[in-house]
Amino acid sequence: MKKFLRIANARAFTNPTVGRGKTVFPKKEAELEQLGVRWDYDGEVTTKGTVYHKFQLQANAGKVPSTIKQWREANGGTHAVMADVFVKKDGTKEDVEEGLQAAIDQVQGT
Repeated sequence: MKKFLRIANARAFTNPTVGRGKTVFPKKEAELEQLGVRWDYDGEVTTKGTVYHKFQLQANAGKVPSTIKQWREANGGTHAVMADVFVKKDGTKEDVEEGLQAAIDQVQGT
């Protein structure tokens, strides 16, 4: 988590500029391989009057860390969703951290 937050831009999650189904992060090939996962934008959702951006955490194809590769092979490949991520629209860095940590906890709980 901390490694990701060092290289990610929180604004990409609080105010995404990509279209639905497109990757928000990471963009660079080296980061794709290093992290082994990507966050694809899946639109806006409203819960209890608060608007959130929804992202899907998915395993990358190709050279990835072995734990990600094992998950990918056991769960349907690169289009399988590891976790849904919800980040408050126009939120703060802390909102991003909270949303991403909840997603990581969701994956670890599987």
